Amino acid sequence: MSATGAAAPPHGAFHATAARDQSLERLTTQDHDALIVGGGINGAISALAMATHGLRVALIDSEDFGSGVSQESSNLIWGGFKYLQSYDVALVAGLCRSRNLLARSYASRIREVRFLAALGSTSPYSPAYAALGAHAYWALGRFATDRPRFLSSSSLAVAEPAIDSDDVQGAVEYSDYLLADNDARFVLQLLLDAVDNGAVAVSRVRLDGAEHARRGWRANVTDRLTGDRRSISAAILVNAAGPRATELATLTGTTLSQALCYSKGAHIVVPQVTESGRVLAFFDDDQRLFYVIPMGHRSLIGTTDTRVEDAEASITHDDRDFLLEQANARLRLPGALRSEDVIAYRCGVRALVIDEGTDTDRDWTELSRRHAVEADQQRGTVSILGGKLSDCLNVGEEVVEAARQCGLEPIVPSRAWFGEPPEGVRARFHRSAARAGIGEPAAARLWRRHGRRALEVADVVGESRELGEPLSDRVECSAAEVMVMARHEHILTMDDFLRRRTMLAMLETAETLRSDPGVERAESLLFRSAA
Repeated sequence: MSATGAAAPPHGAFHATAARDQSLERLTTQDHDALIVGGGINGAISALAMATHGLRVALIDSEDFGSGVSQESSNLIWGGFKYLQSYDVALVAGLCRSRNLLARSYASRIREVRFLAALGSTSPYSPAYAALGAHAYWALGRFATDRPRFLSSSSLAVAEPAIDSDDVQGAVEYSDYLLADNDARFVLQLLLDAVDNGAVAVSRVRLDGAEHARRGWRANVTDRLTGDRRSISAAILVNAAGPRATELATLTGTTLSQALCYSKGAHIVVPQVTESGRVLAFFDDDQRLFYVIPMGHRSLIGTTDTRVEDAEASITHDDRDFLLEQANARLRLPGALRSEDVIAYRCGVRALVIDEGTDTDRDWTELSRRHAVEADQQRGTVSILGGKLSDCLNVGEEVVEAARQCGLEPIVPSRAWFGEPPEGVRARFHRSAARAGIGEPAAARLWRRHGRRALEVADVVGESRELGEPLSDRVECSAAEVMVMARHEHILTMDDFLRRRTMLAMLETAETLRSDPGVERAESLLFRSAA
């Protein structure tokens, strides 16, 4: 759940506000089995899991969907290789199982990438020991990825010239997974799938308070676009507020058996460091891992891991300078990266689950990144603590079971409750795309980004080929695509579009986007008035 405050409606947001009004009506006039508070990864996967198990689901967020920590990740879907440092084998094995299932189920949205870890004087492990760890990680992942390999310093210089190999004793290459687009878009796709299965979701709705009675919950909310106050009825309440889960528990009178502490993770986006497509991994001066990650035609450098006291945190000049310093010390570039080269920033606060009595003053990175789902049967609440993209399917399964413990009666779906649309739908889209003159690369991108809604894009292009052209050199989306996004994706501001529905705000500076004709055209398509 995001910070409170008033939000002014964007002028003329015709498509999104019309659909939102209908959803608000359903939200406040119908009874629901579950009200989920929080539209990040935990809320989205919970909505999908419960809706596909036959429950009547409502979801609210006081900001845009995916606008909290779920838009600030490294975009990795991984088994947590670095957690082997603390010998948390069970956690890594569980994350690998979830990672493998997620990658198989969303094959167009998640791609396998090679990680190249350079091991020099700041590495806590020898190259031989790291290679052993990479093979152990491969085995824990049930050999689902390409095999790891060891590279000597001389081989590394040839394989990845962007790495300064002078201080490198050796390197290990292994595989994990990366989102083809961005984290917030992946979250939105899960939420749209939940809506397709009957859930109702409304953004910019703030929870002010909630009362528990014999028949369930009555939540008092404020529509942040209009200031109107409304109420929502639901049998159970699901706390998916991420780093603010403790605040929401206090608001609803729920007692949590486990606590949260907080870690700030910061990234910077810079011009592309390497064209190899690899994720480059290094140990910083404090022997902690950081990465150089592909992001479109840019590179994402991070993350930091800094203890903070609450969920409010932002990137500082020190964070930026630290990442630039560490990257420059390990990369061989035509010129050193400077603060002027930073295109965008990402900064989020991870909520880490801790048991009572846990020593949080020990090495910060040793604290577990596990999640916990707690059910309070007496009060009818389910609380999700921690969690991450890689482990979201497990969270969904556990939330359904917790809902059952709270007295709901989920049914077993006839097919898997998660995953991309069936192959028959995909084949139908590709036939429609071919008839509309959409080339294979563009068709693959449309399917990845829209799933079954890509059929609507193909229909629009079929009526007018010019609507299938990119809006500009920088805006890869076509007019047809933006029109379909306006219809379905709850876009209420340009920041929703540029930062979360696309990666544009991460790939280009704000000044560049303000003067781009494609951005101007997208804005007119998204927010044209009824007239």
